[in-house]
Amino acid sequence: MKRIAVFGAGAVGGVIAAQLSRAGKAVSVVARGTYLDAMRSQGLRLRIAAEEWLCPVTATDDAAALGPQDLVICTVKAHSLPAAAPALASLLGPETSVIFAQNGIPWWYFRDEEHQLARQIGIQRTIGCVIRAPCSVVAPGVVQLDSGHSRYYLGEPDNSLSPRLQQIISALEPALPVIATTRIRDEIWQKLRINVASSLLTTLTHSFTHDVLQRAPLRELFIQLLDETRAVAGGYGVLLTEPGESLLAGLSGGQHAPSMLQDLLAGRPLELDAQLLTVQALARQANIATPVLDILLPLLQQRARATAQYHV
Repeated sequence: MKRIAVFGAGAVGGVIAAQLSRAGKAVSVVARGTYLDAMRSQGLRLRIAAEEWLCPVTATDDAAALGPQDLVICTVKAHSLPAAAPALASLLGPETSVIFAQNGIPWWYFRDEEHQLARQIGIQRTIGCVIRAPCSVVAPGVVQLDSGHSRYYLGEPDNSLSPRLQQIISALEPALPVIATTRIRDEIWQKLRINVASSLLTTLTHSFTHDVLQRAPLRELFIQLLDETRAVAGGYGVLLTEPGESLLAGLSGGQHAPSMLQDLLAGRPLELDAQLLTVQALARQANIATPVLDILLPLLQQRARATAQYHV
């Protein structure tokens, strides 16, 4: 796979593009605004701990000018995907695969062939992706990876260990800690149960997860949200065996801001639909009670409306 494009150059897209570049891959990045200007003028810089690398990439806001790619890694936020789909489609050739790396329940989850993106991109091209990598934007064109224990889970929507999935893993392994899985939905819910709790409580309180977990009442709400999301996952065939409280030890360290808190502080739109409202809707559809989510979600919606970061 010689022609690889990263579509979207925020924290996750920037880190992926930088790591591909560091591994010697020729990578193109589709970006816009100050992010594009910075990469064109000074390149893409990656920081890990005390080290920093300048990572050469081809940056453009004209996806069509790049032509068909062998692989596209789409890191655009879920709420921006419908508007971005035509540009994304311009990167597709007959054999192009697209890795979708979004938070929350992805558009392809139920393999709905009538979904807008299924018609424009195609489920047959799609590879699901769950990223466990604490990334942030330091400044336009400068991204940071806050942990050396990153993991990128890749899986087919039909759960098969397909030849193309294995080919993609082989192509990305020199640059990224990629793992093929035949249970990508398990990984989605494993991450989502943490995101539901951390996104709600850190964004409402303007606090890091570590600080939230130091306060007993907030810690209890965090555990309840973990367990509510676990119950919803179980209603859709994903059995998460670990109780909420047992997850806390791995979450209490560090001062990394969850992505939704980063978006709030930066004035960007919040991913409420894919990360939170979809979970609530699935719970109601399956008659699963989510009392804490039902109380806190309207508060966060109104908080985001007040700063024009949510418009529903």
